[in-house]
Amino acid sequence: MLLTLCIVVLFTFVLLGMDIAFAIGVAALSFIVASQFDARPLNPVLFVKELTSGVDSFAMLAIPMYIFVGELMTKAGVTKRLIDFAASLVAHRPGGLANVGITSNLFMAGVSGSAVADAAATGSILVPEMVKRGYPARYAAGVISAAAAMGPIIPPSILFILLASIANLSVGQLFLSGVLPGLLMYVSLIVISGWMARRHGIPQEPKASPQARRKAMIAGLLPLGVPVIILLTKIMGIATPSESAAVVVVYTILIGVLVYRDLSFKGFIEAAVAAAMTTAVIMITVAFSQILGQVAVLAGLGRMVQATMLAISDNPYVLLMIINVLLLILGTFLDALPIMLILSPILFPLMTGLGVDPIHFGLVMVLNLVIGMVTPPVGLLLFAMARIARIGMMEVFWGGLPFYIGLWLTLMLVTYVPWFSTFLPNLFMK
Repeated sequence: MLLTLCIVVLFTFVLLGMDIAFAIGVAALSFIVASQFDARPLNPVLFVKELTSGVDSFAMLAIPMYIFVGELMTKAGVTKRLIDFAASLVAHRPGGLANVGITSNLFMAGVSGSAVADAAATGSILVPEMVKRGYPARYAAGVISAAAAMGPIIPPSILFILLASIANLSVGQLFLSGVLPGLLMYVSLIVISGWMARRHGIPQEPKASPQARRKAMIAGLLPLGVPVIILLTKIMGIATPSESAAVVVVYTILIGVLVYRDLSFKGFIEAAVAAAMTTAVIMITVAFSQILGQVAVLAGLGRMVQATMLAISDNPYVLLMIINVLLLILGTFLDALPIMLILSPILFPLMTGLGVDPIHFGLVMVLNLVIGMVTPPVGLLLFAMARIARIGMMEVFWGGLPFYIGLWLTLMLVTYVPWFSTFLPNLFMK
């Protein structure tokens, strides 16, 4: 009864437009207050205790630094250089500027680790340009929203860091697990872009000259050193996630100041403030979600979910499909952070007990939640692109539907072929 009250309060405030972090906090607090009239009341101190312990993790120190790297890259003009680099490689192929949007988001994924940040950075430049060239606005917004879904899959990834902290997994192994699935997402989007271009007569761009391509490559390769540094430091075991994040912060400052010379002191301060604000939002969400997760455990939600799923089937393949559907639905209404914090302690013991590799399951979980961001009615990427393109959210969805289908097919392939997510972690960090 109390758990039902908690869930009703949560969804009521979410639908009323309250920020997800505070809606979660109010729902958890309502459970604790209502329990005072129950036979087994919860100590109100639990609220404060879990609020602080939720963010008391050394691994989470990497989150503000990776966010800071993304902000510094923006101030240093890296986004424009990566888009120019992508254009020199793929703009002349069938798909035109859609290919540029997909490829530039692949590059940005290795820099920021945030889907919404990547969509805003690349979309604000490419969507107006695509519309000016004759692309339908909903198609332009749709392809960028789908491409931005690569952000949290290709390292570095904020969601992987949080999941590693929650489920006691290796950050390095999770980072490596996302490389091949991220490339699969890229290939599927590029193939669909080419097919759509041939079907609808979408124009191609002129092929860049060798000199222009070389210039764009020189300007665009340096920022791609960020994911290389992160992966190498983890594979070689010479740095923790937080230490490698600090290294790439210094690397970004050096290329912004000494190479590009676009990063000013004012830009540095603005990037630091923006990173602090974003980190605060993430940490508040994590803290309140930790409380709700603990409340759910005390209310027996874990036992309930596990018993229900095992009553349906004890076949891990069947349960993976059920979990996929559940996460995709939840991802349309809620942010990925609270879903991970609440469901990870429930689902990981169940699936690993049935023989599913925890790294593989972690990748599948994050990929589900990212794809949920492009699914109505409350997909964050749909909202972000709708604002940039100045069209309705459902128009973005219908414009990007062929690309979303490619993402869903990639999810199914990665779910049922664990090799894609376990090969690199087993090869380098077994």
